[in-house]
Amino acid sequence: MTRNIYEAVNKARAFFEIENYPGDFFSRLEKINYIDKYGVLLFKEDIDKLSGFIGYGINDIAVICVNYKRSYGHQNFTLAHEFGHLFLHKGVSISDDDRVLAYSNEKIEQEANEFASELLYPVKLLSQDYNCAVQQDLFNSKNRKKLGEYIDKLCHKYCLSYEMVLRKLLYKNRQAKKYKTIRKEIEKAIGGKVSEVFEKDFYTVNEELPQYQKLKKPYLDLNEKVNRLITTGKIGAATGEAIKLRNGVEND
Repeated sequence: MTRNIYEAVNKARAFFEIENYPGDFFSRLEKINYIDKYGVLLFKEDIDKLSGFIGYGINDIAVICVNYKRSYGHQNFTLAHEFGHLFLHKGVSISDDDRVLAYSNEKIEQEANEFASELLYPVKLLSQDYNCAVQQDLFNSKNRKKLGEYIDKLCHKYCLSYEMVLRKLLYKNRQAKKYKTIRKEIEKAIGGKVSEVFEKDFYTVNEELPQYQKLKKPYLDLNEKVNRLITTGKIGAATGEAIKLRNGVEND
């Protein structure tokens, strides 16, 4: 990891008041008025093949959108990736598909991925988790079930995808090329696919749950601001309703 990425991650940690790792980034943001505090407008929408994108609005406010039709760990990494663009490539509007978040030849995408990885799962903590796995002999082929359960525990702790956590630990164990084989051995040992044996709603999309739906906050915030403008006479009611309609704000 280059110095500029390391510095950007530290800046983000200070900016978002993160001590070690953020875990569920969405829940962290929802607890505060992040729009006013951080100058970020966050949406979750069905954006087809894209994982997410970042753009900029009035007064340079960052507009970030994450595809809610992805696993929750994938969404969390996408959000951190877009924040990577904000801290490393501010002012550049970028759209990211699923492939970009896995691997890209483009320098700015590689930097955003490294940023997201370090922000969500710091190397220091990864090393600690790896050493713990070694101490328990979890990389022994006889302990695939225990390894699978350990990975699941880490996925929930850091709010990351199963693939990402497993790949990181295997890379440190010099078994990165055996990912597919070991993944199959884990699923055989636990008695099925990860999304079937462990918490299904964490690994697969369930649109009945809030984490797989649109965020209400940006629309409620816009609705409040427009109503305030109407009440103070700065805009007419018809204009206000047109603004709401154009921006997808539903009337009460």
